[in-house]
Amino acid sequence: MRLASPAPFEGHASSGSGAAARAGTALALAAVLALSLAADTGAPARAAAAATPSMRGPIATLGNRTVEAIDIQRAAIALRTDPLRERNPTQWRRMLLDRCIDRELLSMEAERLGLQDDPAVKRRYEDREFLRLYREVDERVLLPGIEPTDAQLDSLRKTGLYRSVDLHYIVMLDDERGTQKALAEKILERIRGGASFDSMARIYSVHPSRQQGGHFGPSLVRDLAASSYQDVRAAKPGDVLGLYSGRPGRNTYHQIYKIGGFTELTTDSLKSLVRTERTNSMVQLHQEALLAKYHFAPDPAMEKPVLFTLGSETRDSILASLSPDGTRPQRGVRPALGTLARVDGDSLTFLDFYNRTRLTTGTSGRLQVRDAAHLRELIGHAFYRKLVVRDARDRGFAAEPQIARDLRLARDEEAVRAMVTRARPPEPDSTALRTYFETRASRYQRPAAWIARVGVFAKRDSASAALRDWNGTNAGDSVFFGRGLSEQPRATQYDLLPGRTARLTYFERDGDPMARSVRLLSEGQFTPVVETLEGYAVARVIGREAPRPYAFNEVIDRVRRDWREETENEWVLRQLERMRAKTPVRIVPARLTAVKLGPAVGTGPGAGSAVGGAAR
Repeated sequence: MRLASPAPFEGHASSGSGAAARAGTALALAAVLALSLAADTGAPARAAAAATPSMRGPIATLGNRTVEAIDIQRAAIALRTDPLRERNPTQWRRMLLDRCIDRELLSMEAERLGLQDDPAVKRRYEDREFLRLYREVDERVLLPGIEPTDAQLDSLRKTGLYRSVDLHYIVMLDDERGTQKALAEKILERIRGGASFDSMARIYSVHPSRQQGGHFGPSLVRDLAASSYQDVRAAKPGDVLGLYSGRPGRNTYHQIYKIGGFTELTTDSLKSLVRTERTNSMVQLHQEALLAKYHFAPDPAMEKPVLFTLGSETRDSILASLSPDGTRPQRGVRPALGTLARVDGDSLTFLDFYNRTRLTTGTSGRLQVRDAAHLRELIGHAFYRKLVVRDARDRGFAAEPQIARDLRLARDEEAVRAMVTRARPPEPDSTALRTYFETRASRYQRPAAWIARVGVFAKRDSASAALRDWNGTNAGDSVFFGRGLSEQPRATQYDLLPGRTARLTYFERDGDPMARSVRLLSEGQFTPVVETLEGYAVARVIGREAPRPYAFNEVIDRVRRDWREETENEWVLRQLERMRAKTPVRIVPARLTAVKLGPAVGTGPGAGSAVGGAAR
């Protein structure tokens, strides 16, 4: 293939590495990953005689698309373990370029078919776009805002709310008739008239602090009743303040405060407190800021109709009644559902509201919304993801080259995935699937296996003591239960918990410490104590099973997956052959040679991370 000319892209040779092929492209799509493409070994030598081009610019150009150095570096990460890397680094490097070109060819075809505008593709892309841009917002907007500035700390001190107060207080809960408020007012008068605060607290307060005469201890002024802030700011030690009433949950309470004294927070303590507050409320505050920035406006006229609909109709009934635009007119007793809310340039219908929120469905089939406040909160959540993306774009994040590239690749990947899925024929019935299985029987071989009864202990000493008692005996499974271990159904070697036991199967290919121990023993022998992720395990070998073919029903899911991948791969290969033949590709070999990829894995200090470092 002539690399330096704009001749059509003529094809690739096969690398012969099936495992590498599956790991091979920058797209996370099984059909593309299964391609096995390598390089034209003579190409770099032919290009050497040409004038050295500028090292800046794309490595390859096809249509309005390019392959850049970052594409090669990321492909190198995906294919870092391909044997070709050590056997022929030049071929390996060219194979990376071929994979990137194939990715662009498939993306061009998906774009030609208009799949980037397919609603399902757009939804999947929007999810990925949000995650990518939210990462930037988190790192560049939210996290820096957690650390308070000196000016902000000064402002907080001036509010008087970030002082520690030594608090004594009496809390009284009211009854349904509201008779406790009058009693609370009398108690307050008696205290101010000279009655002991401690005695009144022990008699009337419902808070556990009554045992200490109402002495609660240090509390931030900010955490007291909001109606008390002005009084507390002006208070002196010994002052009695009140009455402050409110409604925590279903109960009305009445509070009387006595100020024991004030302590100013140190700068470090105040900073730590503000960091914690901002971290805990970071997303909520960000959502509120975005809703305000883009002029969030719920429609008050929709509040009652929506609540009535949610309370009287099932989810399926509501969704079936909606027009394609997500609204519905009034129909008998069913109220009209129009636009629930707006922000600048966007609106929310009931269908949007349903699709963008995680509403729970009760046993009656109705969507669960508590009240008007909860409805408003959920409507705000429904706008949040789109507003994050919009705000990130307004800040210019999405236009930055690296981020723009990531977003383009995400959109391309989803479109290609949809194209391949659309081209896949219907899945075969069980008869055809069995035929596929039988014609590829050599793939589905069960390796030699060892069966063992395994018990996990929370402490090494307990496991060691059990092993000492069992070694040299003709003990069976019952000894595990005799140690208080109980059976864990459907356990695996990765999740067997302390205090539990199970029969587990270990295969020849398993490399964990317990598998290696079991394979060395004969039937009836016990392994040493083996530390696992969950505790300390001891196993008794029950027996060994020879290698054998898998039965169809044992691997039917794997067979179905293999059929799907093979069918997709064959289709992709045919499409690529057609597209390569008709698509001119201009390649600059010297730029490919100049891309820094680092040494092969295991060939020098830090070899495993060299490619990743270049990509970053």
